[in-house]
Amino acid sequence: MLTSFETTDIDNKYLKNYPYVKRLITGNYQYQQVLENADYKTTLEQQIRTFVDEQKITKPLIDRRNGIIKHIRKILTNKFHNSKLTSFGSFESDLSLALGDIDLCLEFDGEPPKKVLKKIARMLNEDGMKDVKLIANAKVPIVKCVDNQSMIPIDISVNNNLSVYNTELLRRYNKLDSRVKPFILAIKFWARNRGICEPTSGTFSSYAWTLIAINALQTMENPVIPNISPKDGSNEVTIEGKKFDVSMNELNDIKFNSQNQDTVGELIIKFFTNIATKWPWNDSVISVGNGKLISRRQKQWVHQKPFVNNAIQDKKIVRLGKHSLPVEDPFDELHDLSIVLDAEGVFEIRDEVLRAYTLIHDLADWGAICEVKYPEISQLAPQLDLFQDLRNRETPKIKQDLEELYTLLGSVEKSVSVRESERNDAIRMSKALRKNAELAKEQSNLSSELRPRRSKINELQSKRDQSNNHYIPVHFIEEELQRVYQTLTEDSKSGIELSFEKEKSLFSWFFELQSMHEHAKLTRKYHREFLRLVNQQEQSVEHIKDIRQEIISINSLGKFTDFDDLAKRLLVELNPLKKERRRLRREIGRLEAWLRKQNQSRKDRPSGRKSYNKRKSNHPNLNEVKDKVISGGTFSLQDLDVLLKNGGIDSVNNRHVDHKKSSPRSRKGKASLQPHRGKRGKSKNNQ
Repeated sequence: MLTSFETTDIDNKYLKNYPYVKRLITGNYQYQQVLENADYKTTLEQQIRTFVDEQKITKPLIDRRNGIIKHIRKILTNKFHNSKLTSFGSFESDLSLALGDIDLCLEFDGEPPKKVLKKIARMLNEDGMKDVKLIANAKVPIVKCVDNQSMIPIDISVNNNLSVYNTELLRRYNKLDSRVKPFILAIKFWARNRGICEPTSGTFSSYAWTLIAINALQTMENPVIPNISPKDGSNEVTIEGKKFDVSMNELNDIKFNSQNQDTVGELIIKFFTNIATKWPWNDSVISVGNGKLISRRQKQWVHQKPFVNNAIQDKKIVRLGKHSLPVEDPFDELHDLSIVLDAEGVFEIRDEVLRAYTLIHDLADWGAICEVKYPEISQLAPQLDLFQDLRNRETPKIKQDLEELYTLLGSVEKSVSVRESERNDAIRMSKALRKNAELAKEQSNLSSELRPRRSKINELQSKRDQSNNHYIPVHFIEEELQRVYQTLTEDSKSGIELSFEKEKSLFSWFFELQSMHEHAKLTRKYHREFLRLVNQQEQSVEHIKDIRQEIISINSLGKFTDFDDLAKRLLVELNPLKKERRRLRREIGRLEAWLRKQNQSRKDRPSGRKSYNKRKSNHPNLNEVKDKVISGGTFSLQDLDVLLKNGGIDSVNNRHVDHKKSSPRSRKGKASLQPHRGKRGKSKNNQ
């Protein structure tokens, strides 16, 4: 029953936080492996079924979640153009607890994911989200936060495209058997309440516990579900240059009839019995993709140093070696989900498994097994009623609060405006000083080039003059060379041959021309380089003159870095002010919405059938609208809609005309301007 890390010598003083592990190691923990109590199994089954019913996702919760996703999508896609925000995870696979979080993936081609996540974290913090955290060192870096109104947790990753296929795989497993969902929800609920479902604390993620639960159903003596990942290469995808086999069987093609007739309660008992007494990680890897436990040696995932038992006794060891409690990702077979575990997390997982096994044998109820271990970090129920705190308050008090909020908002707006103005001035001053410094540097560089170039010009001029004091154009020499060559080599057209003296003179002249040609080419080279440098010198001098006109003489304004620092300090002051401004605006909007709702409720309160019909056809009167226009009063979109349907602005002078009610056919195709309210945050209590 002992695990591999429990069979080694561990000083008991390091086990004070793990009482069940300590009892097992010291030999004080012994239970029969098979629990035979039919009444308890029936009771546990009823309790788990009741618990599952409580986890149903209500329409108000769906509306709130969708509203949050829509809000975040608007924020991120406005910032990251051509991006796409996708929801995945337990909510999409229908394996989410009522207090489950929202998993989002931003698909974006551009900057590295970690850099994008830093920007996302900053944007969410500025938007007023709570507890914004960037977890950059995970296999899949994420930003975690909590919606400030509903208190629903949110996880955002970047280009985590494989998660979409993982979600679909879990969705299909969920559809295979009616016991899969309640079984997985029960395991996740237990793990979360007992504090072993948080990767940032060194324990498994919710996704890892889901895979552990599915693998348990696959590997029972009578399997509840089969393996639906054939790994036949029928569906391969390439993500960030890596190929993944994401093939999975269609539900209609799965021919499997489970011989297991256990209830969910009995499956839960077997799960804790097996994991407590036959610790699967001693020699095996949890593999949902293979539908079984596979050997560590086969997978080559042997636990590497430092080991769990050493790390728990040596506080200097921060991270465990790879593959402490290996759980293989179904599609990314190189990814071990236990990479997040630390020594305390492993011992805590083991202790909680033994505790659950003990309580089951003590015939404890489901509530005791899943009792919240850390109340200070337990998740609160989502706040679905935006007006819950206002329902029992008097309207005058709400109006008074609204006036106070407007006063506070005015003060914050003023502070924001002042600091934004100062920051913009600092940024402009920094840019001006930086430009001035750049001009001065450019002038200095140009000036430093003038003297060496002048020397180079003089040197080239001297070389040119020395090569040929009497510069003869190269083409003149080449033409003369050609003429002499033809005279010496071609037959005379007159038939008179050259005399010996004449021929000798021409040969001498030909050789002299060749020498002149070499000197002329060299002279031309020096001459052209000389002209180029002179031209550069002239341009530099003109540029320096222009720069001197642009440069501002500054003695006491400081450096541009001073204004950069000032702009940063002002930004640090601005961020909390802007956050407070958003909070005040939202609260003002909430109170005003409640007052409008209350006012509308009083107007629409029915008193018999007649008033109900009147309320049902609550449309502005045409003559009333025309009176508003003539008097210069304000009118709503509904008023404008009525006016446009009845002749437009030109009909205003024709007052008190009895228009016939248009038929449905005549109204068809006409533009209708109706105000629409956003759906975010709606619930039955908000209607």
